[in-house]
Amino acid sequence: MRKIIQYCFLVIAVSIQAQDFKPYKIQSGKIVYNKLRYSTRSVFKYENGVETSFSERIPYIVEQVIYYWDEFGDVAFEETYQVSKFGGKPLPKKIKIAERLWLDEHRYYFNIKENKVNDDPYRLRIKCKENFQYYQIKNSWIETQYMGAEKSGTKNILGKVTNYYKIDKFQDLYAWKGLILKNEDFATTKKGERLYPERTKIAVEIDTSFKIKEKLFNPIWLKREKLYKSLNGNKITELLDARQDLLFQADNIKGFHIQKNDILLFVTTKLNVGKLQILAIDKNNILHIKYQLYNNNGIVFDTRNAFKIKDSTLVNMDNITYKNVLETEHDFKYKNSKIIPQNNIGIYLIKASRTKHLKLKPYARN
Repeated sequence: MRKIIQYCFLVIAVSIQAQDFKPYKIQSGKIVYNKLRYSTRSVFKYENGVETSFSERIPYIVEQVIYYWDEFGDVAFEETYQVSKFGGKPLPKKIKIAERLWLDEHRYYFNIKENKVNDDPYRLRIKCKENFQYYQIKNSWIETQYMGAEKSGTKNILGKVTNYYKIDKFQDLYAWKGLILKNEDFATTKKGERLYPERTKIAVEIDTSFKIKEKLFNPIWLKREKLYKSLNGNKITELLDARQDLLFQADNIKGFHIQKNDILLFVTTKLNVGKLQILAIDKNNILHIKYQLYNNNGIVFDTRNAFKIKDSTLVNMDNITYKNVLETEHDFKYKNSKIIPQNNIGIYLIKASRTKHLKLKPYARN
């Protein structure tokens, strides 16, 4: 019995340790990177009656990246700003173009212009959780992710002695305590010979005493995405049937004004149910949405992550691309930032989608 108990404790201890990822040796902090591109300039010289010419590559900063991490790298967040146009002409003001979040087994990427979230599996972390000390054996997540890569030198960056890794013929990495301080991509010949750097990402500031705010790792776009994904066919039907307090119904004659990030529920003329999110309303008043449609059995039969609807368009969500639709099959009309129900169908705004917490209120019992 005693051996069984000891074995159980051992299994629990191993499973807890196996869940550790912690790729860095510094608990938390912030790094500012410059992302460099290169322009080519032709140079001509005339000396002692001899003319010579050559080209030189001039680096310029195209983007600035601010990277935050905590729990020794178990969680991380990144903001990317565009600072110049192609060729290096500086913008009057830097523009945020993306955010990225590493959390659990997810790598979320938020494209700000398109208002879209992508989620890729965090494969290295998944492997580390499934296999006890998967990368700790080599003491480097870099040598695990890039099999065969070995430290082959050092370089001083921002006063830190970094380990140099030649990943392959295209890429070099410089890491300090597991943190990448320089990443360089190279152009090569067809034979694999390196020519010159094409892109460089290099740290220009590092702060390991930076106080991390927890809300960094719970951005509003992720909360919105989780709310949208939580709405399957059964959940939509439940809300429509029993939780009208969470919804605002569009007037069947006047409709209602919509705005970016609204999440709507709807019932079609064929009594299918669906959800859609307003991604944008552009300067030409074109409506950009994503949507998902479910049949009476709660099964998805149509989904799109991007669809455009022109102003003054009648829409049939049951067959959104088909143009020869009977008048009785129209679900709504989009006109001048308004959605107007057709054929007496129901269209509803989820009230929580216009809040910052983006949570559906629990049912209040008497």
